[in-house]
Amino acid sequence: MSKLVVVDHDFTKDQMNLIKATVAKGATDDELKLFLYRCKNMGLDPLKSGQIHFVKYGSGPGSIITGIEGFRTKAESTGKHTGTKRGVIRSADGKCIGAWCEVYRSDWQHCAREEVSLVEYNSGKAQWAKMPETMIKKVAEVAALRMAFPDVLGGMYSDDEMDQAAKPHVEPIKEATQIIPFDQAKENAEYAPSNYVVTFGKFKGQELGKIDMYELNSYVAYIKQKAEQDGKQIAGQVHEFMTAAENYLSSREFERS
Repeated sequence: MSKLVVVDHDFTKDQMNLIKATVAKGATDDELKLFLYRCKNMGLDPLKSGQIHFVKYGSGPGSIITGIEGFRTKAESTGKHTGTKRGVIRSADGKCIGAWCEVYRSDWQHCAREEVSLVEYNSGKAQWAKMPETMIKKVAEVAALRMAFPDVLGGMYSDDEMDQAAKPHVEPIKEATQIIPFDQAKENAEYAPSNYVVTFGKFKGQELGKIDMYELNSYVAYIKQKAEQDGKQIAGQVHEFMTAAENYLSSREFERS
């Protein structure tokens, strides 16, 4: 069977067609090359369920999403992962309000433990509506794995974590689905972009100037796509973040040119 070589990946023609039709649906040739490069760089297999996939809505730029199996695979690859425990956090009346996870390393005396709140991540849609306990436990596990193995998982975030990015601070669009133009938003912005501290989501508490530009750009693209897909207008803290982030990214591009 003929081979197609893309960015040091050898896939058969049937495998490439499968990737294009499933895990990288809608990707352009350049986006597919970038996706496969990231897969190789991260040591993840796009043809293995739950490791890594590509998401794209409409004609906007795509996002590369790491699945929970990808996090587990990366953790196992260190040879130091000795176990994971996770569970649900419940209120006094038995209602699920969050989840916890403990990840153990052979060279650590104590485990890495994370606790996450359901209200911060529950989008109320799709799998979150059907099985919120399972979803919030996955978020807790990803966060604990990232804490335990920062060298291999730092800067990687799952789609379950990113689902909440545009959710808490959006308002319905009454007439048309559109995103507030950056140039228009910039007129009312008063901040030093690099020093702006993110107030929500996966970069909460971090200054823009200390965030990896690739990860920041992917996060901005994801929020735009999510808002457009849901027919929402970016507002509130998310709008403020988007204005600061795009201004910062633009200034960095200018510096590099």
